[in-house]
Amino acid sequence: MHWENTGAIPTRKVNFTLKINITFNEAFNNLKSHLSLEFIKTLKPQLEVLCKKADPQSYKTLKVIKLSPGSVVAETVAEYNYANNESQIQFVNTQLDGVLTAILNDTSNLSNISQAFNASVLLNGITFPLPEITNIKDLEPFVNCTQFANYTAEIGNGQWQCVGPCKTNPDYCNQHGECHNNVYKGPICRCFESSLEQFYGPQCDLFRRGPGFYGALFGSLAAALLLLIIIIIAVIVKKRHMGVWKRSNSYNRRLSAFEEDFFDFSDTGDHNLGFAGTYTSEGFRPHLQNVDTRMQVTTKRPEVSNVNPR
Repeated sequence: MHWENTGAIPTRKVNFTLKINITFNEAFNNLKSHLSLEFIKTLKPQLEVLCKKADPQSYKTLKVIKLSPGSVVAETVAEYNYANNESQIQFVNTQLDGVLTAILNDTSNLSNISQAFNASVLLNGITFPLPEITNIKDLEPFVNCTQFANYTAEIGNGQWQCVGPCKTNPDYCNQHGECHNNVYKGPICRCFESSLEQFYGPQCDLFRRGPGFYGALFGSLAAALLLLIIIIIAVIVKKRHMGVWKRSNSYNRRLSAFEEDFFDFSDTGDHNLGFAGTYTSEGFRPHLQNVDTRMQVTTKRPEVSNVNPR
């Protein structure tokens, strides 16, 4: 935001005199006399055109301060403002004198004045006092930013600017919001908000969780709880399955032992029971050492019957 010119800034003054070849009247000694006012009224508009031509942007005003004899010598002061711009200040201080002198020395530019007085007009002299403003920094005492809340004056891009606190203090909103300068209230923070987190407060210095955070939190807890329940159920089912498998495996082992003990018909020799193939086993072994070899065994002879053939 640009500065406000309070009107107290010194101007660049140019003093010059014009000699107008008409008869001097004693009434010209009093600038408030009727003849003096008429003379100035005729001269001033023509001179303003020429002075403004030298620098239209900076031209401020022109005054006729004295009328002296010698024909009529009009002493005049032109004033130029200092703009809020370094390059413009340097132009007024270093180049304006040459431009204005060239304009006033050109008789063609003075022709309108000659016609108005029906007399010849010449530039009698021109002087440029030392400037009071030499560069942009000299304007600092005249910069006024008080009409803007909490604004300060700074030089930027070769000119004075009223800068708000959002620029002078980038961390005003603690990097948790956007800072907006209000010319009446000062800086205003628009705090960042999302479904997960929210910042609030005059300078976004306070924090709270958003509804999305709690939704995600409880959702995660529910998912974790569900996963835990599934794991527990899986463990229980696995344990039960292992128990059944162990019992089944134990039963199978006992059955296998029973079969080995009671159904092993193996012997050291080979036996052919009339079936195809040979069966060998070492499971069945008769204990002959317990047989009493001294016992006599008698058998009854078979009876023979007489069968007559027919």
